[in-house]
Amino acid sequence: MTAIDIQESSEPRPSEKLLDVFEERMTDIWRRGGFDVPDPAGTARLVRLLLDREGFGPTATVLSDSGVRAEWNRVFAEERSDFLARWLGEHLHGPLLDVLGGDFTVGRALLRHGLASQALTGCERSYAYETDWSQLPFPVHDVPPDLALPAGPYACLLMSTVLHHEPDVVALLDAAAELDAERWVVVENCLDADNDEDFHLYVDEFFNRCLNTFEVPCVPQHRTVDGWRDLLGHYGTVTAEQVRRDVPGMPFPYTLFVVDR
Repeated sequence: MTAIDIQESSEPRPSEKLLDVFEERMTDIWRRGGFDVPDPAGTARLVRLLLDREGFGPTATVLSDSGVRAEWNRVFAEERSDFLARWLGEHLHGPLLDVLGGDFTVGRALLRHGLASQALTGCERSYAYETDWSQLPFPVHDVPPDLALPAGPYACLLMSTVLHHEPDVVALLDAAAELDAERWVVVENCLDADNDEDFHLYVDEFFNRCLNTFEVPCVPQHRTVDGWRDLLGHYGTVTAEQVRRDVPGMPFPYTLFVVDR
């Protein structure tokens, strides 16, 4: 490998503790299956050093040139999406709106797992992702600044790792409530003793700037499980809740909330 001339970054530097945790989590997710990353521990150490000294931009270049970026995105697109489709599928039924579904890899996985394409509609801010919606096997609508979501009727709404990116979470939930769907299925990565707000925000920025070029806000809207349960309880009854710590590619757990209305 060519020697890297490490320069100090002008970005605010994360704490040593945060980088230690991220290095440990990278090693763990690369070792637990699904990744083709040689020497996970050594690669995680290199990424940690780059993030510490050079910041996101040069780290993104190294991840791209080394193939780690492509491999991580493959795991997101294939294995994480299939994992979520299997996990969430029993709670979902059509007609379904995938709210702010990003590049819709989860929606496409739901189709592979048996959801009919005519039962699925997506919506997203058109500027946020470099995706050609016309190539998808279901309709996708643009979400305007006033958060007017596409009219249904819908039986279910899916909001998968969406809410913590919203500067005004309540505004999105209020817009969702206007659609009168009888069920919401919400997935969030939550604050806990091992995953504080600083860590979540840093990983959000890393994903947006080192693995992709998403125009998705990274805002301090993460909540604890209790916090999300209380907020969602204003819109219905949380009838199911489950935590998974083995989501492919993810350095923190996901929590599922089923809200019946």
